[in-house]
This record gives sequence, structure tokens and C-alpha cells, in this order.
Amino acid sequence: MQKLRSIFFATCLFLCESLAVLAQQPPVGYFDIPPGFDFPANKQTLEQYRTSANVPAQRLHVWNVFAGVTQTTPDGKYPVFETWFSEDEVFKVGPEPQAIGPRRIVRRFKQPAQLSAIPGELGPQAAGTALLSEVLYNFTGYKHVRTNRLYLTVELDALRGNGAPDSVVPGNRVIPAFPSEAISLKTVWWPIARDQVTALPVWDPESNPPRPTGNPFTSWARVVAVDPNQTNVPPNATQTVFFLGKQFTNSHLVGIDAFHAIKLDAQTAQNAMANERLTRAAELALGRPLQEGDYVVLVATHLTTKEIDDWVWATFWWHDRPDRGPFAADRPAKVGGVWRNFLMSATYDLDLPRESDGKPHIAFNPWLEAGFPDGGSGNGTVSNCMNCHNRSAWRPDWQGQGGRVFLPIFRGKPDLQNDPAYASGRLRTDFLWSIPFSSQ
Repeated sequence: MQKLRSIFFATCLFLCESLAVLAQQPPVGYFDIPPGFDFPANKQTLEQYRTSANVPAQRLHVWNVFAGVTQTTPDGKYPVFETWFSEDEVFKVGPEPQAIGPRRIVRRFKQPAQLSAIPGELGPQAAGTALLSEVLYNFTGYKHVRTNRLYLTVELDALRGNGAPDSVVPGNRVIPAFPSEAISLKTVWWPIARDQVTALPVWDPESNPPRPTGNPFTSWARVVAVDPNQTNVPPNATQTVFFLGKQFTNSHLVGIDAFHAIKLDAQTAQNAMANERLTRAAELALGRPLQEGDYVVLVATHLTTKEIDDWVWATFWWHDRPDRGPFAADRPAKVGGVWRNFLMSATYDLDLPRESDGKPHIAFNPWLEAGFPDGGSGNGTVSNCMNCHNRSAWRPDWQGQGGRVFLPIFRGKPDLQNDPAYASGRLRTDFLWSIPFSSQ
């Protein structure tokens, strides 16, 4: 009888949670991409861009979506994406209450998953340094996780045994696929002191050749000097600045107005500094913990949309010379303001378009993947977002010495026979690492 009661209670809880989410509308203060930014695009059109390796069309679509997520909200307070749901909200245990009153923006900085080390978990290799990061879901993605209870490890275990079989990976099952309007966004931030010029590393491909040991931002050849109290800095201004004990003379001086910058209140700074790894990140950049009045500036973001079955993948990073080189190509006028200071790489396919050497396509973010060492097939600067996320699964049943196992860089199609990420008995999590990382 007690067992029947438990089953009845669990069933009722599941139904209540599902109905609550299904009935819920986005809260006041939440904003989606407005019309006019090619989202969601026609799936067949994007697949044609993919199979024909039409890079300009692929890039233009991604730039348009980026312009949409960075549009200012009608109240003028935020870019659209900052009103989205944090990982903590998406993966919170228990039913979500109906929205009451305007949405309150609370920034919950963490360490990027690429740079973390969770004992026993199967994940990407740590690059050895920490940054401030926040993963966000739009309402469609949030609702999908909540409705399907993908925030619960017990639900993932159940799907691993009873979910739909994976049509590609033998012996694996799949979670319910996300809707085409779903978006996941990983943001990466760099601290800027309120009262002094702060060094910020800049990725120049020509000055940072591939290294077998990886090339994290701590080893990049150049930095800019960011002045928190200047705007409209002359384009050729320079200043000497120090980073990790090294002097960088004649560094390009830029003002805080060159960035999407957030001025920290006391509580947000205190919350971030409660995390030991984030404290290390602040001390690396500033030589001290974050304080009220300091800034964090957006330096990188991964943007992925479920407009095609394998998702559309794009990655952006800030640069002080953003109109030079192939990563600036195809940027439309819709991308305005500080958002024009970002470069971009995109991928719709594991292979296409092939690189000049005939090998599979490369798409990586220097802030997040450049630090990955060479595991035998190249380091992070020859990686592809899709290859890494294609490995995302629940639940790892093996681990290496010292915790999370290094997943070596591979390009092209997955190695289903030899890559342990595709071992039998796993639940594929629709390319999203946040599900195995954040479920409870």
C-alpha cells in the first residue's frame, strides 16, 4: 500500500509540474527575439545552406540572430538575452510558481563547464584557468526542460532505460528533442577594476600558433588596456599595462564604452566571490577580489539554436580591431553598437565546409577552447563546437584518475566504435552539456 501511495504521489507531482509549466506564459520582463531577425528560420533553407556549404548565407543568418538576441528591451534596460532563464532557474528542483510581477534580473556567475573539474563526470578537458560565465535559456528551452523534467537525474536515469532508441549511436537512447525555437547561450565575462586600467587578453590568430599544450588566454601574445573611467578614447591611444607580472608597453587603450559592461553591486560581487574558482579568476585579472563598483565585460559567447536537428552553432568573441579578417565577414548593419566589436565563427555541420587542407570544418572560441591540449588529433584551435557537444550524454559510468576524463579533440564524424563518449547504455542529451552537468 505504501508503495502504491508513493507511485500515486510521484505521478501527481509530475502531472502538476507539467501542467504548471505548460500553462505558464513568459513572465513580465522577459523578452524573446523580436520579429525581423530571421528567427526561427526555415529548416529546409538552413539545411540547404549546410549541404551546399554556403558560408556567407550561414554567417549572415547567425549574425541576424545575434542582432536579435542583443536588441535592447523596450524599457531600455537590458539586451534581450539578459532577461532569459539562468541555469539555476532551468534546473531548479521542484515545480515553478506562476509568474507574479515583473521579472527580476539576477546574474549567477559560475565557471565555464569547459574549465571545470567534477570528479567522476565525463566532460571536456579543463583549460587550467577560470573565467566568469553564465548559461541562459530562452523560454522555449526553459519550458522544454521543465515539462520533460530533464532537470532531475532520476528522470534522466529513467529515460536511459526507457527512452526512445538513438537512431545513430547503437545502444544509446535519447531525451525528447528540443523544439526549433529553443536557444541556449553561454556568456563569458572578464573583470575590470573600477579604479584602475585593467589588462584584457586579445586573441590574434597570427600571433598565437597552435601549441600541443594548448594556448589559454594566459599565454596570448597581446593585451589591451581597458580604462573604466574613459569613453570615446582616441583610436590610436596606448598605455603600458601589466598582466601576470609581465609588462605590455604601448597596449591599445580602450574605454569601457567599447564593451557590453555590467557594473557590479555589492551583492552580485559578494555572490561571485563565494566561489573559490571565481575568486581566483578575479585575482588573476585584478590582483584582488571583485568589489562593488567593479565591472564585468562580455568577452565571448556561444550561441546555439535548434533550428536544424543538429542545432546551429555560433561563437563570438570581442576584439579591438573587429573589422579585420574572415571572422568579421558578412556582419549586417542590424548588428549595432558595442555588438559590432565581436568576431564570429559558425558551424552547421561536423565536416562542411572543409578547411583549406581538406580536413573537417573548424569552429572554436579562443576564450573557451584554445586552451585545450592536443590529445593526438590536434588541440582546441582545430576543434569544432558540434563535435564536442555531440558527445554530451548521461550518465558516465567510467572515470579516469583524478576525476573528469579528457575527451581528446577530434574533427569530423564521431568515432562511435572507439570514443568512450559513445559507449553503450548512455542517454544522448540533444547536444547540450548543461543537462548532464546541471541536473539534480
